Order: sequence, then structure tokens, then C-alpha cells
Amino acid sequence: MPPAPLHSPLTRRTFLGRTSRGLGALAFGSLMQRAQLHAAADKWPGVINPPAFPPKAKRVIWLTMAGGPSHLETFDFKPKLREMHGQPMPESITAGKQIAQLQGQALKCFGPQFDFKKFGQNGTEMCELFSELGSVADEI
Repeated sequence: MPPAPLHSPLTRRTFLGRTSRGLGALAFGSLMQRAQLHAAADKWPGVINPPAFPPKAKRVIWLTMAGGPSHLETFDFKPKLREMHGQPMPESITAGKQIAQLQGQALKCFGPQFDFKKFGQNGTEMCELFSELGSVADEI
């Protein structure tokens, strides 16, 4: 995939993806070049000094996951949202709220794209795409 042009606007997802790779590279570099890192403390004394508080975390797991299904397409059935699909967003929801990503654009409701069915004896509603999961809905 070719890199994005420099003049294009940076989306939130792109920003998070790029910064997570940068943080991983920083962590890897600090592990591999520990001797050089301590030598650099003479040049930049504020960088390597011990922190004000001792760290409590021993490890960090950073997950960047994109492309998963929306909650509206899995287990969270919203019949009213399906009825309002394509209609303008009601003022009662947007009044007084700043929605930075959509400034100056008409807000429209976007309902679930797949049907929901009842599975199991308890009638758990799930997206029809999860028929295998629906077969064990009572055990879940």
C-alpha cells in the first residue's frame, strides 16, 4: 500500500496506528541500546533520570485492532435505529454537543445492515451472521 500524501488530512485511526508503531520502535530501541541510552544521559540529563514515582506496571499490552464488527451488527439490536435509517439525526441527541468529525455536515442515522434473529430457548437476539454461535446461545 503506498504511503498517504503529506497534505492529506490525518484521520484518528491513522494517527493511532502511526503512533503505536512509533511507541513500539521506541521501546525496542531502548531495550537494544541500553548502554548508549545511559551514555546519552550526560547530554540530556532530564531524559533518563528516575521518575518522580516508582512505576507499578511490570508489562504493557498494547492492542491496536481495526476492522471488527460494530456492536450494532453483533448483539446490540436497536429496532428504533433501524426505523430511522437514512433519516436526519434528531435534535434531542445532537443539541449542545460538539461533534468534531462531522462539523458542517448533515447527520443521518445509520442502522444495522443485517437482520437479527432469536436463538436458543431464552430467545437471545443476535445478528443472523452468528448462526453457529446462536446454536449454543443457551450455554453462553
